Amino acid sequence: MAARSANITSIETIRTFATALIAFEDGTEDAAVQLELEARRPVAWIDELSAYWPKEVRKASDNVSEARISLEKCELTISGEDRRSCYDERKALEKAKRRLRTAEEKVQAVRRWKVQIRKEVEEFQVQIAKLRQFLESDLVRSITSLKRMSEALEQYVQRSVGQSGSEASSTAKGSGDSASEAAP
Repeated sequence: MAARSANITSIETIRTFATALIAFEDGTEDAAVQLELEARRPVAWIDELSAYWPKEVRKASDNVSEARISLEKCELTISGEDRRSCYDERKALEKAKRRLRTAEEKVQAVRRWKVQIRKEVEEFQVQIAKLRQFLESDLVRSITSLKRMSEALEQYVQRSVGQSGSEASSTAKGSGDSASEAAP
């Protein structure tokens, strides 16, 4: 593996980047929580619909029965040749049948969508779990590494400054000594 080198001109930039990553982690975690809460809403909504539409089927079925009875009563009360006078009852029966078909279709649609929504929410939760794993492991490791780098560089700079200061003073002492030796 080839040696890697870095051209670092500011230790403060590394610290600023680490701080920005911490803020990113906090913001991302908050966003993940909000997204998980929002993902529950369609599941709750579809659960409500899966209770609502079967009730509507029962109501519509009752309405069909009532409309059929009403039509039969009307047909019994009028003579055989004047069947057109039960027009309203026939229309009511057709309307009740359409409502029943619609409610039955909605029950089927809700069943299909319930499966699909749950599948999508589960996939979403897997992705959120991966994001959390990244935040809890990789990002934390990166932040820790950046902090260690900035501390190590700070120590390096302090040692370098300390060594160049001691070299300058020993050079000055050495020059002074040789100058004092050279002077009569």
